[in-house]
Amino acid sequence: MTWLLILRPLNLFQAVLAVWLAAFVINGLADLRTLTLLLFSVICINGAGNVVNDIYDLEIDRVNRPNRPLPSGKMSIAQARIYMISLFMAGIVASAFINLQTFFITTFIATPLLVGYSVWFKRMPLIGNLVVAIMLAMTFAYVGVAYGNFPAMVPLIGLAFGFTIIREIVKDLEDQAGDLSQGARTLPIVWGESATLVFISFLTGIFIIADLLPYGLHVYNSAYLLFVIVGVNFPLLSALIFMWFKPGKTMFRRVQLMLKYDIFVGLLAILLGSR
Repeated sequence: MTWLLILRPLNLFQAVLAVWLAAFVINGLADLRTLTLLLFSVICINGAGNVVNDIYDLEIDRVNRPNRPLPSGKMSIAQARIYMISLFMAGIVASAFINLQTFFITTFIATPLLVGYSVWFKRMPLIGNLVVAIMLAMTFAYVGVAYGNFPAMVPLIGLAFGFTIIREIVKDLEDQAGDLSQGARTLPIVWGESATLVFISFLTGIFIIADLLPYGLHVYNSAYLLFVIVGVNFPLLSALIFMWFKPGKTMFRRVQLMLKYDIFVGLLAILLGSR
């Protein structure tokens, strides 16, 4: 179970669902060979990235998440490193069997970004948040390149990027104690809590306008509009209000967990809206 937990199964499930949804939108589910290679490579590369993150966040996790496999002592650093390298190699090899473009993405973009995030970018204000958002959005780009239809993925790339960067900044609000103890310069630490909430409010406003555009441009149907308004935008606005009126680690944790699950509602909106 430890070997699975360090991969962060919910995050991997989110990535798998993103691949399946993108393949559905692009009419690629019938191509089982490409779909299987996509799923395997995405699981391996993202899983390896999560292991790297746990290795470099060991001291922070001793404060913020002491029950994770490494700080709890259930897995050693040496075991984690071997696991990480094996996963990266497996993902890169699988991507090479799709096409040259997917091999290039995994080898020269995804892998360096994931390693760079844990080693450098995560501790930089906003840069780390942008990298995480880019990685999730890149999942849709990766599928588009694999099937030779990148333009069909543009709305999904935009929505995934916007939703993820909001959640990541809320997560930084939750993790302030551990980040501060390790000298990380995240937005809440550099700007302060109030300024960060103002920025989250700004991003949320932009996102709510942007996620309505696919319906307005007739990319998705009315089912998409209904699910986005009720299942995405209303929870986002509610979370924003709660964070303003009752800020604190407990509230920030509740909001970031809600956002982690709520992205599945957004994916469902796209699924239903593309039919």
